[in-house]
Amino acid sequence: MLRMPVPRRILSFVFVAAMVLSVTRCEQTIEPLVGEDRPFTLWGFLDAHADTQRVRVFTIEQRLGTDRGGPIDAVVTSTNIGTGEVIEWTDEEVVFSDSSVGHVFYAAFRASYESSYRLDVRRPDGATASATVTIPPAVRVELVDAPNRIVVPVFIHGKPPNLVGVNVLYDAATLPPANPWPPGTPAPPGYELAVSVPYDGQEEPTDDGWYFEVNLRSDFAIIQDTYTLNCLSADHIGLRRIKFQFLAADEQWAPPGGSFDPNLLIEPGAFSNVENGYGFFGGGYSVSEGWLPSLVVQRSVGFRTDGPCPLTPANIPECQLPPEPCFRDGRSG
Repeated sequence: MLRMPVPRRILSFVFVAAMVLSVTRCEQTIEPLVGEDRPFTLWGFLDAHADTQRVRVFTIEQRLGTDRGGPIDAVVTSTNIGTGEVIEWTDEEVVFSDSSVGHVFYAAFRASYESSYRLDVRRPDGATASATVTIPPAVRVELVDAPNRIVVPVFIHGKPPNLVGVNVLYDAATLPPANPWPPGTPAPPGYELAVSVPYDGQEEPTDDGWYFEVNLRSDFAIIQDTYTLNCLSADHIGLRRIKFQFLAADEQWAPPGGSFDPNLLIEPGAFSNVENGYGFFGGGYSVSEGWLPSLVVQRSVGFRTDGPCPLTPANIPECQLPPEPCFRDGRSG
């Protein structure tokens, strides 16, 4: 019986790159309906902010995810439904890090806002899997930052059908002691560790879009926990920049019941917009808006700005010593 894998992490903000370029493993499998002659499974999306579009294509033979090497019997075309322009895509055989082989088709063009496209994947006998998507309208992100604001309002003007993978990325790093103790001790190097805090589901509707509130103080507690779990000092964290980011997506990205629950997604066709096939092909584009809070706000939240103890004498060891080493599972890390 045919089996189709459900990709792990089906909707993180790296959903598209993972699906198109590297996903070959699966957490669970689902059973397509017996007796159907569906030729292909597709994973990918049209990106309005990319100059090259990509889609991964699986043939449905014995078991998906185990593509054989060599040419694939498929012709991939996209059609701009508004203009009638047809573009043929090129097959690229990709060898992934686990030595598995996949087929990624690509085409050099940029999808337009508010335009509809049909993707067709045709077998030599004429059997065709297809998907139709519409690119969402352009959006504008407005950050209401202020010198003393701990809670930052974020307005998204323009209303894409779905916001996917909404998160706030903190580009942070440990700061080495300004004056290591004892004097002459080499300062430990700083260690970069960006932390992403999810904000999915926290949006509120407005007349022309969506509204979020980014709480820097509660986010900093998550950052500290992440640094501690990675054996890094939670008291010596410096901030380079903050990014509010998401994928503006079409209506196809709506999961059944509004939840990306794997127990729901393993059902045949539960999350598939592919006609005469399986998988998912959507439309959208990534959005990222960055800022750096004032030094006053950074210090109030808990970030270090001038070394771990800038106003403390250098002979106080608890301020100047490097972080203690950390151990995992009773063993040296």
